[in-house]
Amino acid sequence: LGEHPMSELLDRLREQAAAYEAADPGRPVLPAFEVIAVMAQREPGADGTYRTRASADVLEAVVEFAGANGIPLILDVQPGRAPLANEIDALELWLVRPHVHLALDPEWAMSVGQKPTVEFGSMDVATITEVQNKLAALVRDLELPPKLLIVHQFHAGMIRGKALLRPVSGVQLVIDADGVGDHRSKRQAYDKLVRQDIIEFGGVKLFYTQDEPLMTPDEVLALIPPPDVVIYQ
Repeated sequence: LGEHPMSELLDRLREQAAAYEAADPGRPVLPAFEVIAVMAQREPGADGTYRTRASADVLEAVVEFAGANGIPLILDVQPGRAPLANEIDALELWLVRPHVHLALDPEWAMSVGQKPTVEFGSMDVATITEVQNKLAALVRDLELPPKLLIVHQFHAGMIRGKALLRPVSGVQLVIDADGVGDHRSKRQAYDKLVRQDIIEFGGVKLFYTQDEPLMTPDEVLALIPPPDVVIYQ
């Protein structure tokens, strides 16, 4: 989102989804948008949080477009040094809508003394569980359909205490094997971060211009287990 107009991107997204439907006709494919709602920054900013929030006008436009076209929207959070709970609370205006979901980027969660783009951040299991419980409360209190929670990961240390993560009713937790690479490195990352640590659902992220070569839908679906979520950037 941002590189192309939303209507053009939706057409491209549907073409990509059709390739997966052709690769596995027995498995329905649901296209979705993901937008970075909170972006980590190299500089601390006026509040010292090393993050900036997308404007309410921008988020509202994407939320409305996704809803009008019948596709889910995933709001991605790169918190920098800001308390994650504060960033989730700031997005609640949109998370209460049935088609809006959430993603977390532990890579961009900085502790005191860390700076985005200089070093990798991390999240602990208690922080992720708190987000699961917050989403579950929205689902329960507002009688919403289940919320998707995607947690991006490309090395083991990004999720501290990962073995203690558990599913929470009303929330569908996806661990997404992130990172740029060739086929071999993609499979190795998926095996290590998803296959060996399967918690609830698995995902994989692909990069159109940076993965060399880009995995085909058939190759993606040959991963074990086949991913439930496939993200393209």
